[in-house]
Amino acid sequence: MSISLKYEDPETFDLIAGVCNRHQVDPGYPDPEWTGGIEDFFRNLLAEYKGTLDKEGLTTYLDKAMAEAFIAYGERPRWIQSADWPFHNGKPMIFVGQIDIPGEVGGFHDDTSFYIFHPQPTFSDDECVVITQQY
Repeated sequence: MSISLKYEDPETFDLIAGVCNRHQVDPGYPDPEWTGGIEDFFRNLLAEYKGTLDKEGLTTYLDKAMAEAFIAYGERPRWIQSADWPFHNGKPMIFVGQIDIPGEVGGFHDDTSFYIFHPQPTFSDDECVVITQQY
């Protein structure tokens, strides 16, 4: 069975969403007018795909590409809310680590997690990103 290589195609997007789920990444939104971040990342991956146009071949390709692009030093993020993996210059940033703070500590009203990222391949301190989520 042939599959489309368009990010906006519902069948292709469902396949991408399944792969994203395994990598703790939000697949974005399949709107042809939406650009930047994860949307452009997947459009580029699909444009570069040279394998067979079937679900198995595309899934294998996307799994490998995501494992190489979405790098984590150690464990992958354990998102409290939806995955919010940041990008820098068109590439997913590297996940450095996570700090979890219980709600009753430090004046937070809920459990809070800080997710720390830096750009690949080189970075400076001012390019690091901290995502904060509360539950």
